[in-house]
Amino acid sequence: MKGVIASRTDAAIHDLTHEIAPFDVWGAAWFLRAVLPYWRDAVFVCVVDPGVGTSRRILAMQHETNVLLAPDNGLLTLWDRHSCLSGQTRVSVLHSVENHDLFLPDGSTTFHGRDRFAPVAAAIANGTALDALGPRVDDIVRLPYEEPSYGADLVKGTIVSIDRFGNAITDIERARVPFEIRNLRTTYTGEGAFYIVGSTGCIEISMAGASAADHLHLNRLDRVELCRNEDSSRF
Repeated sequence: MKGVIASRTDAAIHDLTHEIAPFDVWGAAWFLRAVLPYWRDAVFVCVVDPGVGTSRRILAMQHETNVLLAPDNGLLTLWDRHSCLSGQTRVSVLHSVENHDLFLPDGSTTFHGRDRFAPVAAAIANGTALDALGPRVDDIVRLPYEEPSYGADLVKGTIVSIDRFGNAITDIERARVPFEIRNLRTTYTGEGAFYIVGSTGCIEISMAGASAADHLHLNRLDRVELCRNEDSSRF
């Protein structure tokens, strides 16, 4: 993939991660949600693609100054119409990539990352407009997901990731919780389970030197509730 891109454009190439588990579309969707706000004028090539070679589409999404290329398998769920960042709604433009002239000739059915995503990414970096990739679409695949809700006395969210330390990362943004959160700490110290604001600005359920997910039997996509007048959350 890097060779194809580098042979077609002088744009810098950065590896953001190769640690998404195979077939883990949801993990890729959350990773993208976490990193996208820190980039400008970039083309993201997102290839977590269990359906490679099937009739699933390749999507190109314009979000502010960035363009994202991804399979139409739910990977863009957290970005396709809005961003939950600070409650702001941001409309994104989506195209189905159908211009075969941009693909490598005689490409394989098993490595679309190299044969389709990479040359399209290079074309975009060189100034090709999204309109030249294919038609605009709005009926894309979305993963089952309920956005967090922020009430005066009750906040509801979802555990969206379990990191390798066992921290259970939720999609609840601390800045939008309208009440104090009991047992909220600023460092990974102390006894028992506690809450902490992670690097995404979202609430995490953690334990010092141990896996909160294992200790509390937490799983990704478990629902979480924070209550104003209760000592603990429900999950």
